[in-house]
Amino acid sequence: MSVSVKPDTMTPKERVLGCLQGTKIDRLPSAPLVLNHCSRVTGVTVSQFNSDAKVMGEAQVAAWKRYGYDIPLMFTTTSTVAEAMGTELFFPVDDAPWVEHPVVEDTKNIDKVKVADPWQDGRLPVYLNAARHVVNEIGEQVFVGCIFAAPFTTASHLRGTEMFIRETYKNPGLVNELLDLSKASALAMIDALAEIGVVPVIVDPVASASLISPRQFEKFAMPRINDIIAHTHAKGLPICLHICGKTTPIIELMGETGADILSIDIIDMELTKKLVGSKACLLGNVKPAETMLKGTPEKIMAEVQEIIRSAGDSPRGLIVSTGCETPFNTPPANIDAVMTATRLYGQC
Repeated sequence: MSVSVKPDTMTPKERVLGCLQGTKIDRLPSAPLVLNHCSRVTGVTVSQFNSDAKVMGEAQVAAWKRYGYDIPLMFTTTSTVAEAMGTELFFPVDDAPWVEHPVVEDTKNIDKVKVADPWQDGRLPVYLNAARHVVNEIGEQVFVGCIFAAPFTTASHLRGTEMFIRETYKNPGLVNELLDLSKASALAMIDALAEIGVVPVIVDPVASASLISPRQFEKFAMPRINDIIAHTHAKGLPICLHICGKTTPIIELMGETGADILSIDIIDMELTKKLVGSKACLLGNVKPAETMLKGTPEKIMAEVQEIIRSAGDSPRGLIVSTGCETPFNTPPANIDAVMTATRLYGQC
């Protein structure tokens, strides 16, 4: 695919900062959620990528240099905080790990749950040291982000997702206890990220309207999200909130959390712009599987163009991205197409 685009005249850090502050920028920022796909750039397995800080950090830098997106993001799975708190994961050789044995599979094990120390427990030190490597290598040019689960999702991985959601009705006392432990771990993670100058991105897929009602979101998930966002702001950092799946029923509540950036998935961008207004910058939402993994560069270009048409004039700005993680076997040409389309259609 051959198209003529204007060269960038700002660094990614200047561009993202300008977007968030509402000042003049050369083009819209673009930050497709290139996460485990970084392993493909350096030719390592996902299990190598998610267990070794040096491997992860080098892969992140290599992927950023390969694609030229505006925000590198540290991530492998939403269960990493739960793992550090006691949950056992299964680690396939070349895929992201998943929960095998929740630590509170039996409620008698509630005392086994510990508040995570991000510098000591589980694989959280892998993320932090990898992030530090990326900051040292390219931090003058980019903001580095680190993705980890918000309390509702972490708590579900401590108990088992299906059981945890059922207990929001049947055993709210246990739910709140797990949520508060998970919030304490998340706050500790914010403190650790602040030490190395990394922007937090909290993800709450289990709090999606695909799984729980807006009432449950407002009662259980939102208060802890609000506390984490306030703590992050007190540290002098911006924060992004990502909820994948269907978010139309809760998008206004998401806007009220105080998050600086809302990363969104299955929702109309024009409607989102109207409902969120000036409360947050929007980030999204090229379809991850249907478009990024299975589509053509031409289809991706058209989808990016439509996203920019719908929300490029959002009051707090737009960052072109994917609705959720870019599948790690996505063809590189499709990620290139996101960047090309943003440069072509997102001139400011």
